[in-house]
Amino acid sequence: MKKALALVLALMMMLGCVSFASAEDKIKLVVWSFTNELQGMIEKYYLPNHPELEIEFQIYPTDGNAYTTKVDNLLGANATSEEAPDIFTLEAAFVKHYVEMDWTGDLKSIGFTDDELSVAFPVMAQIGQNSAGVQKGLSWQSTPGVLMYRASLAEKYLGVTSPEEMQAKVADWDAFLETAEELKEKSEGACKMVIGSGDIWNAYQYQRSEPWVVDGKLVIDDELLDFEELCKTLEQDDLTHKGSAWSEVWFAGMRGELETLCYFLPTWGLHYTLKPNCVAGWDAENPDSEENIKNATENGTYGDWRITDGPVAYSWGGTWMGINAAKAAQADDAKKAAMHDLIKFFTLDDDFLTQYAADSGDFVGSAKAVETILANGGTPNPFLGGQDHYAIFASAAALANGSLMSEYDDTINSIWSDFVTTPYTKGEKDLDTCLEEFKAEVASRIAGITVE
Repeated sequence: MKKALALVLALMMMLGCVSFASAEDKIKLVVWSFTNELQGMIEKYYLPNHPELEIEFQIYPTDGNAYTTKVDNLLGANATSEEAPDIFTLEAAFVKHYVEMDWTGDLKSIGFTDDELSVAFPVMAQIGQNSAGVQKGLSWQSTPGVLMYRASLAEKYLGVTSPEEMQAKVADWDAFLETAEELKEKSEGACKMVIGSGDIWNAYQYQRSEPWVVDGKLVIDDELLDFEELCKTLEQDDLTHKGSAWSEVWFAGMRGELETLCYFLPTWGLHYTLKPNCVAGWDAENPDSEENIKNATENGTYGDWRITDGPVAYSWGGTWMGINAAKAAQADDAKKAAMHDLIKFFTLDDDFLTQYAADSGDFVGSAKAVETILANGGTPNPFLGGQDHYAIFASAAALANGSLMSEYDDTINSIWSDFVTTPYTKGEKDLDTCLEEFKAEVASRIAGITVE
């Protein structure tokens, strides 16, 4: 009897030890990013309900290509090492480069289905696909762009009293130019349409019918030539402040220190660029305080902005979540499920995304979640005079074409600006010379592209 009892006790102790070890044996995920945005989201919204997970964060800034260099070094040679990420984020500047690489895994390999993927906005899903249509990245954001304008200036100089009237003034690029000329005349040159001709690039490039590279060949879409003519007119007819994005002049226009009617900005531009720069001395720690809003309204441009579609639907920016193909292939079912669930939660989960939109004002990447938000009454925004930015962003997001993005965009866009837009619009060189020098520079800097 004693032997039997001892055996039972021993078995109970063994089972207890097994149970205890199982509870402590967490699934570890290594997550890399270039900002702490995702880390904060995971810690706030996800980890409290997932005690079975241990998440190791690594943040490498994009300055000096530190992030992409780290990704290349680890995934190129040590993809299965403990240090290498299971999940990593990709920004618009290099997302297409990585989704074309074997390093970045097919999301279906960790359990994503076509039904799950179908709720993402097409433009963001397209950008996260490789050339064969394999889904390798999903974004919790959608970043459609619109035209943001000062209501008081539109009324003062153009007689415009509603976003609908403003849209008629900028319905296409011909109308946009006509309005810029009218604004110059009515304001006697005091108010400019935009800070600089470069402000229209992110929108205008979405009028192309083809991306920069098709079947390995460089393509100069005819729309790009029209873009140069528009830029030259804006520059030579003194229709801009001749400034550039992210300069002090750019922000001065937002504060109202320079009369500037329009900015082409995406979803994040509203919350993280225009709003915090609408007044000198914006209180970033207490943005919604009564004192801060009073100061921004009386001494800045808070409440004076409105948004409308503008001449073309476009997208600008975004952050995608991708997976390390090598580590996903080695992962057991439990780890694959954990990777799937985490990415799905942040990019496709209706409940989370509606809550996140309410908390942050950010425009989310799920079309289904946006439908829910609009059905619940939308998001009236006092910064926009009560205008519902979600309704307008939703329209733009449904129209933008993500298939125009390529892995070469960041490099070629920069070359185009330096070798074509700047010298041509300033009258330094003729267009044919600019185009020949552009082609030569592309050929010298990007291997494997045919330039004719």
